Amino acid sequence: MAGGWRHGVGAGLAVLGLLAAGSQLQRWLPSDDDDPGSEPYLRPGVVGEAVDIRTATVTVESVVGSRTVEEYGSEMVSPGVWVVVRYTVVADRENTPVTLAELEDGEGRLWTLSGRNSNSCISGPPGVEAHCAAYFEVPVDALSSLRLHLARESRDTRYDVVADVDLGLSEADGDAFANARTIDLPTPTLGGKASS
Repeated sequence: MAGGWRHGVGAGLAVLGLLAAGSQLQRWLPSDDDDPGSEPYLRPGVVGEAVDIRTATVTVESVVGSRTVEEYGSEMVSPGVWVVVRYTVVADRENTPVTLAELEDGEGRLWTLSGRNSNSCISGPPGVEAHCAAYFEVPVDALSSLRLHLARESRDTRYDVVADVDLGLSEADGDAFANARTIDLPTPTLGGKASS
């Protein structure tokens, strides 16, 4: 009986020792935050320039703004301004949708696809243009440093390429957008061959 008791205590101590060693090992291993290589690779671009995001190219075609946008006959008024971006996606080897669209300003403020913000893009076959649009509600003071991020996956951009497009807006655009007429939000379309 005494031997069984000693055996149980010995096994318990061995388990505790393994747990302690595992905890120490966990502290030594790098976390997801410790791996700078997992960060997305930002590929810079400007309006009108095609940006390669590995399996497709994206081109921001135009940027407009207003305090009011209209979709399906319903108006949405912003206390700031709406920024509406039209862009084209051309898949390279396989159907490639763009599901990540977000705006970032020079202060690091980020506007994602939450609230009333939206990205409308359809997946197109290789070589065929998909005409897409994203719109965001932002404060006027953000306009002069806005950059648009576009990528294939919105859930996980680790190790991926993200287009980082300077929208080329200025403080003067704030006044122009504030006094602009209502923008009818575009719907995504598919068609047109990419020029080679």
